[in-house]
Amino acid sequence: MGKISSLDAFFKPKSVAIVGASSDPKKPGHTALKNLVSMGYQGKVFPVNPREESILGFHCYKNTLEIPEPVDVCVLLVSADLTMKVADELVQRKSRFEDVTAAVCMSAGFGELNTDEGKQRERDLVQMLKSASIRLIGPNCVGVFDTYSGFNTNFDIGTYPKGGVSILTQSGAFANSFLFWAERLHLVGVSKFASIGNMADVTMGELLNYLKDDESTRVIALYMEGFPNPREFFEVAREVSAVKPIVVMKTGKSDIGSKAALSHTGSVAGSDAIYDGAFKQAGIVRAGTILEFYDTIRAFEKQPVPDGNRVSILTHMGGPGTICIDEISATRELQLAKLSPETEKVLKSICAPMANIGNPDGYVDLTAAHYEKLHNQVLQILFQDKNIDMVLQILAPSAFLDQKLLVKEIAAGSQAQQGSKTFLNAVTFGEFAYEVRKGLEDRGMPTYEYSDMLARVAGNMATYAAYRKSYSKKTGTPKSNPKNLPAEIISNALARERVSLLEPEAYEVCNEYGIKVPPYRVVDSVEDAVAAANEIGYPLALKVVSEEILHKTDAGGVMLGIDSDSALKGSFEQLAANIKNAAPNLSTMKVLVQKMIPSNTELVLGALRDNSFGPTVMFGMGGIYVEALKMVGFRLSPISLYDAKKLILETLPPALIKGVRGRGPMNLDAIAGVLVSLGQLLEEQPQIEEVDFNPVLPYQDGCIAVDARIIISK
Repeated sequence: MGKISSLDAFFKPKSVAIVGASSDPKKPGHTALKNLVSMGYQGKVFPVNPREESILGFHCYKNTLEIPEPVDVCVLLVSADLTMKVADELVQRKSRFEDVTAAVCMSAGFGELNTDEGKQRERDLVQMLKSASIRLIGPNCVGVFDTYSGFNTNFDIGTYPKGGVSILTQSGAFANSFLFWAERLHLVGVSKFASIGNMADVTMGELLNYLKDDESTRVIALYMEGFPNPREFFEVAREVSAVKPIVVMKTGKSDIGSKAALSHTGSVAGSDAIYDGAFKQAGIVRAGTILEFYDTIRAFEKQPVPDGNRVSILTHMGGPGTICIDEISATRELQLAKLSPETEKVLKSICAPMANIGNPDGYVDLTAAHYEKLHNQVLQILFQDKNIDMVLQILAPSAFLDQKLLVKEIAAGSQAQQGSKTFLNAVTFGEFAYEVRKGLEDRGMPTYEYSDMLARVAGNMATYAAYRKSYSKKTGTPKSNPKNLPAEIISNALARERVSLLEPEAYEVCNEYGIKVPPYRVVDSVEDAVAAANEIGYPLALKVVSEEILHKTDAGGVMLGIDSDSALKGSFEQLAANIKNAAPNLSTMKVLVQKMIPSNTELVLGALRDNSFGPTVMFGMGGIYVEALKMVGFRLSPISLYDAKKLILETLPPALIKGVRGRGPMNLDAIAGVLVSLGQLLEEQPQIEEVDFNPVLPYQDGCIAVDARIIISK
């Protein structure tokens, strides 16, 4: 990562050269200069255009070398070919005057073309500027702005209200559309904006790190398409999320992204699935829709992060209130608050007799008998209740109320909002909705159109609150300490040009990493098989062990449910006959004698060395349906015990974890411990590509990996 201070030039420069500035109002070079002035930039401005004398009252220069005063940042708004010429000028200027430290290249015609010429031009641009220690944002972007310094290179947005939202985006058009959408009702105020385009030099991770310490940034909004090195970004994001919320809109959900898989783990590991797990691991709130993205950002900007997830709903309409409750019930992030006896008593004394107080928990329906002052009084009471973390109010402004007075009373009631209690409002419909929304927004209270979105946003805030509280618990992953025996087993297998370990070899690796497997022995005769059976105990399974037989079941090399010595002898003879028929040239045959484990809920645990993310672990429902259901989740490794438990809890239904149909509760510590070990395994054994334990059977006293598959490569 570059030094944080080096990025100041992109947001707080004392001077700027705009190459490609124009007097033609239809050209970006004109609107970019005009918007710089509109936002109130007070630094020195140097337009550069060899065909102009002056633009918007600023003296124009023929090239950057002619500018007689110091230049902090240069904005490039010329063709790709001319951009390369200007970059060369900047290098010359740096050697003469030691001034230019940053460049914003808004020009297209580089790597985004996906041509050899465009990619090479981009590499040359970065290399040229780096040779003079000039940092670059872009190319192919709409630029940056900072409402507090007034610096602005965005050619679409001339001015914007100051606020706490900072935006980092891989699509300038998407981010600009958010701001245009929010402008009418003053829904957000902005601190900083950066369209990073091709991200040829300055990365989103660097900018994220910069915003971590930016005093005017309360929430960071990200629009992402994907990175060549996402792991570096997520390492930064974990640290930033501990300080301030990050909300992301990530496209590319339909991109399968998995390689030709040799395991169940590989077949379900799409790039988006891993991104989703990494977001959760880093405490980043991922929005499922554009509207949820917009609405969640607004809540974090204007409201405090709640202490917990206990919600009270205040409304005067049954239908929208019920919709909100349904949304809360459908999520694991929220729970309805239990009103204190004092709260219930006072509310019943001031509300109409037909009002619904606390049925269900946390629900307060004032009915049509509501009036302006009542909202003030009820809000004050709810905010004083220690059992409540968030209050969600649902309004449909009634024609018989004074809307300005209603807003005033709600604002007065919200003054009782203590510390980190969150207050969100849905103003659903009616001719007065705009007036009420505008009034509340102007007073710092975010408003929404739909009551179900109210619950979704509250859930996102509660999820982030839980992450921030647990941040200190997310450390403590074991230090890497490569083990010799697994490395030796893998090396020997590679020397024999195998792409996977034999099952007994995989079990040996498991034993080294503390992962329990069924008792087993490897034998080469029926007599040894009987001896092993008497030691292990029935029932048993027999499996052929041979690097020449990849598909044991197809070759008749698996025998199950063996419960006696006589059955064992018959099964062994039948297996030997099957293998002789399938592989007549096989010189010796070894057989795995394995204890059969009682049936239970089947889980799948795995690990994958992803091309982009590196070592990754997987958890989910296992058995024969793992690829069909894809009820799985991912995390980057190494993974802490806390994160491993979170992965389990968010992937499986709670009832399954607690135990159903006579099965006891799962041992979360044991399952999470296997996930931690899997992360260690991939960290410490770089030649392992994929690991697949399917099924893993969970019990109250632990869990057992019944089948283990380990894929390797040189």
